[in-house]
Amino acid sequence: MKQEKHFGHDATTPPLQVWGQIDLGDLLALDCVTAGLFRNRCSEDNRNGRVFGGQLIAQALIAAQCSVPEERTPSSLQVIFMQGAATGSAVDYQVEPLQDGKRFSSRRVVALQDGVDVISAHASFASPFEAASHTARPRLHYPAPEQVTGMHELHTRLGFEGIDWMTYEKPCIELRIIAPEQHLTGCSPAPQMAFWVRLRGALDDTPQAHVAALAYLSDYWINSAAITHHIPARDAHAASYIASLNHTVWFHVPGRADGWLLFECDSPAMQHGRALSQARIYDHAGVLLASVAQECLFVPRQRQG
Repeated sequence: MKQEKHFGHDATTPPLQVWGQIDLGDLLALDCVTAGLFRNRCSEDNRNGRVFGGQLIAQALIAAQCSVPEERTPSSLQVIFMQGAATGSAVDYQVEPLQDGKRFSSRRVVALQDGVDVISAHASFASPFEAASHTARPRLHYPAPEQVTGMHELHTRLGFEGIDWMTYEKPCIELRIIAPEQHLTGCSPAPQMAFWVRLRGALDDTPQAHVAALAYLSDYWINSAAITHHIPARDAHAASYIASLNHTVWFHVPGRADGWLLFECDSPAMQHGRALSQARIYDHAGVLLASVAQECLFVPRQRQG
């Protein structure tokens, strides 16, 4: 029997805490209820009255990793969103072992709220070993984050007075969009976009903290590559209902998730209200840390049902 690693303290059913909106570790912390069952401490609203999908993705990964040998690091995470999770109730993560082979381990995670399935996730872990390797570089040469205007400066300096920049940038994340006028106040000429993000607070030095944060960030803004090709971001929330349907992230190499990260995104297809977006996540030095694919629902609000 493997020794189960705990993220947080043992708990029964504590009330949900109020998240301070800066320390990502506090948001993602899980309490161990019993063997293979974990519970969140607080929730983050996604502006639709539901828990932000990135929190569910990251916590599913954390829960799965608790029963995996420490030398095995996450290689992929596949998530299906089945129901929106309300921010006022706890979410439980039930972990089921599926495989423990010579090099790979896999776990199934079901997140439940009030007995209803919220997400179903499949996480894979691998032991590192020497083999042939290659990684893609960014497709274009992008300006460094220090050369890109931040959201607050856009609001005050570039004539975007009609935009409340705080609705586009989480308190725990700093966002810098490349060519922002093509996405915030206009429609982009192609279903593509690139942006820099970084956490406002430092993370623990543990690899688990950084890979969980990367999973959290993998759900941030990537579907905008599809959306802002059709409607400016400033109008999208009021006019459209947008919700993640499924999400997959592949982890390539370990890296820090609390420095500047470049997201290079594109959308190969949008049909029948479903938009597929893809993203490559690079660190500041241009190392490819992860790849992401997400399908989202994108329909007029009056037709969201």
